[in-house]
Amino acid sequence: MNDARRKRLLALLDTVLPASEDCTMPSSAEIDFMSYLETQAADFLPVLTGLVDLFDDGFPNKSLSARVALVREFAGEDAETFNGLVFRIYDCYYQNDRVRGLIGTRPGPPFPGGHEIPAGDLSSLEAVKSRGKGYRR
Repeated sequence: MNDARRKRLLALLDTVLPASEDCTMPSSAEIDFMSYLETQAADFLPVLTGLVDLFDDGFPNKSLSARVALVREFAGEDAETFNGLVFRIYDCYYQNDRVRGLIGTRPGPPFPGGHEIPAGDLSSLEAVKSRGKGYRR
């Protein structure tokens, strides 16, 4: 991504998930979104490039409210792509150790020591099975 695209991307990230008003929670532009995509959602990179190209080079210099209006317009025109972007932004954001610490969850994987389940052993599902049928009666 060239410099102009990167600036538009950062402005787009900041528009979708800006910093909190008291600045305790960071903007999604402060999280390494590109590294996340490269490792966890590389198939979205070409979509992202096309999406960023929908906004002009003046987009980063607009006020937040003006950027929100432009992003809402895009979301109305291509909800599927916008929803894919939002999903990936949130996924990246809430995997970030800084963000997880700020919301009160332990940074890192939920089972750092692993959670071994022997192949074919479904005994851990007995509690679920014993509840009976739920809403799908």
